[in-house]
Amino acid sequence: MFVVKEGPGIKVRATILASEALLAQLNMLQVFLPLPGWLVSKSDGQQSDMVAATGVFDPLPCEQLERLLQENWQGARRVEDFYYRLATEAERQWLQEHMAVGSQGLYLVMADLCEPDGRSVGRVLGLAPEASLSGLIVGADKIALCLQAMMFTVALQAELDAAEQLVVEMQHDAFTDPLTGIFNRAGWINRLAHIDDQASASDEDAAIVMLDLDFLKVVNDSRGHAAGDDLLRLTAQTISSVLRNSDSVGRLGGDEFGVVIQHATPMAAERLLERLKEALAVVDIQISIGMALRSESGSLKNAMHLADQRMYIEKRKKSLPVRTRATDNDSSLLANSNVA
Repeated sequence: MFVVKEGPGIKVRATILASEALLAQLNMLQVFLPLPGWLVSKSDGQQSDMVAATGVFDPLPCEQLERLLQENWQGARRVEDFYYRLATEAERQWLQEHMAVGSQGLYLVMADLCEPDGRSVGRVLGLAPEASLSGLIVGADKIALCLQAMMFTVALQAELDAAEQLVVEMQHDAFTDPLTGIFNRAGWINRLAHIDDQASASDEDAAIVMLDLDFLKVVNDSRGHAAGDDLLRLTAQTISSVLRNSDSVGRLGGDEFGVVIQHATPMAAERLLERLKEALAVVDIQISIGMALRSESGSLKNAMHLADQRMYIEKRKKSLPVRTRATDNDSSLLANSNVA
């Protein structure tokens, strides 16, 4: 069975790799334009997020540095690819509080990281004593190459972020039951496989609960499929309401549901089973239930089959509801079915 791996997503890995690449590129920029500190950010057009920092900027939290990136640079002077301006009084005070820098002649220099079409994907910001500004001209060509490399890195990270969003949306569609919003069979089996692997590695037990609505066909035939759909949605919501965050529920077929209980002791599994029965009884849902522990059968796949067998043993004990003789104005159910 193909299993979609869980773990750090494309965006997390892209951020790590981009940060490492940008740190190397900032260090190269430092060779051509030595400053007390550098930082680089990415931008989606609405906000800037700090990605990497060196020198005096390095130990400071990202949220503190981002305020420097969001300042208005209108009216700043320009040398080659950089804009520069004298730090404001408030900025100087803040920088002195957090960094070992002097208060006189302290400048901020900034370059936009622009794609060939002119769209900005981020910014590079440096902290510069006045004497360092001459370096903007001396190493202009090499500095431009450093900025271009950073632009490509930030732009690639943005593309990978967008790719992950697409993958997440596609995986959600592939693994979600459109009627109930819970896992479909493929998503639930995939989740079961991950929990089975984790249980094997940690030697913790887990459990499977199989549930099957008793009279869904009767509801569909007598009340219509819209009523049957409402019953399925209510069942999914009710089951979900009593599960922990580590547990998972899926709709495995027309009227069949499965629950996988992670980190389950026999006592914890029994308690959850009782909560399920009580919650379903409160909303008058008639359902057959079977449960099995992983420790009983060696794997969650085997436990699923065992729980399924136990569920059908319970189901066979129940008689079908008696239907009324239909008239033009009456298609209700008699006793034995509590579906309204």
